[in-house]
Amino acid sequence: MDIEHNIDKLRQEILRQDREELIFNDFQKALPRLRTTSLYRFFKAMPKGRLMHAHIEASFDIHYMLSLSLASDDVYVFMDDETPEYRYCQLAHKAWFPGFVIPDGWVNLKSAVAGNPLLKDELYNMCTSGKENIDENIWPKFEAIFDRFKAVNNFKPFFVKTYTKVLMDMAAEGLLGVDWRYISQTIFDEDGRQLTADEYVDTLKDIEAAVRGTYPYFHINIIYCYYKGVPAGTIPERLEHARHLQEKYPDMFIGFDMVGSEDCGKDLLYYTPVLREARVPIIMHAGESVDPGNRNIEYALDLGIKRLGHGLNLYLHPGLESRVKADNVMLEVCPLSNQLLGYVNDLRKHPAAGYIKRGLNVTLNSDDCAIFDTAYITDDLLLAYLCWNLSIADIKRCLKNSLEGDRALEDLFESSWAVFESSL
Repeated sequence: MDIEHNIDKLRQEILRQDREELIFNDFQKALPRLRTTSLYRFFKAMPKGRLMHAHIEASFDIHYMLSLSLASDDVYVFMDDETPEYRYCQLAHKAWFPGFVIPDGWVNLKSAVAGNPLLKDELYNMCTSGKENIDENIWPKFEAIFDRFKAVNNFKPFFVKTYTKVLMDMAAEGLLGVDWRYISQTIFDEDGRQLTADEYVDTLKDIEAAVRGTYPYFHINIIYCYYKGVPAGTIPERLEHARHLQEKYPDMFIGFDMVGSEDCGKDLLYYTPVLREARVPIIMHAGESVDPGNRNIEYALDLGIKRLGHGLNLYLHPGLESRVKADNVMLEVCPLSNQLLGYVNDLRKHPAAGYIKRGLNVTLNSDDCAIFDTAYITDDLLLAYLCWNLSIADIKRCLKNSLEGDRALEDLFESSWAVFESSL
């Protein structure tokens, strides 16, 4: 079978039917129809590499999280006006509240839904984000969503169920592993006790071990993160914590990153002196911006990074692109996230299409799939194929890039790809 020719025919047919160009201008809204197509089934069945850029706090099945909450007698929802402490439609298990005392403004979720069945739809809308939310306040609105589900998602019994399902679903989607960004979050048990960071990692390792019973190759890596915009003096303590975790869990913790809006008012140059003292590898978000004055990619490269989260505005700095290519720095591209956070209106103009065609080390990733209600990787692969005029060989190269030269994983990937091709 001539895969390139036959799959391109499917692509051309879909694009002919897309008369309003929804695929290019609001890919998220085009997904329900795309998921019914033969092309989508092809991409879903395709062997994948590793997911290199995803945030654990927003990498889960949003529908499953809401179903766990709605099925519980002990989940509450905040239905009052927002306060500095609580978000409207924020969810929380009662064990999250000190002494199990439910504050004013919080109501039992089951009772609230019984009285207003439409609340289920409102919860979904408040816990997800689409292109209609893009304005000058997109980042505050986006970050508020994390607050809305953290106090149920981090309830240990829910956490174990959710992330066991996450890893099983990732492996079923064809992924060989995931590199998760982790912002020193804590989970709490039925007694309301917050687990230590070490207990959190031990819980993740137990989940991974359970999944490896079915998918023995699947492995989690963790990148410890902190926020851009904080005072530089707060970073050394976080770096020390990251170093402790890397020493205790060397098979899991692989580096340190700083996350958040690139327009927070503090660029990476501000943090460079403390980051140069880090005793852990630096893997950095940088260039998640379309501002030509944003020089965070340059500052990240000066720190000796080998992986760049997003790197969207690299095309605005041609000298840096040659440097990225010469040093084989991996670009962790997240195309649908870039559209839904307002950086790329028309996906045909996404600069990563050029990065791939010019031979840069590009991987394709989903970033925050729970908030965007997307697949762990399939939707972003399909986006790249439909919008960037790539070949299947281009897609395969991006998938192999994520394996970082791991010979065992490359052999597994190639054997899976051969089986995939022969089944078509």
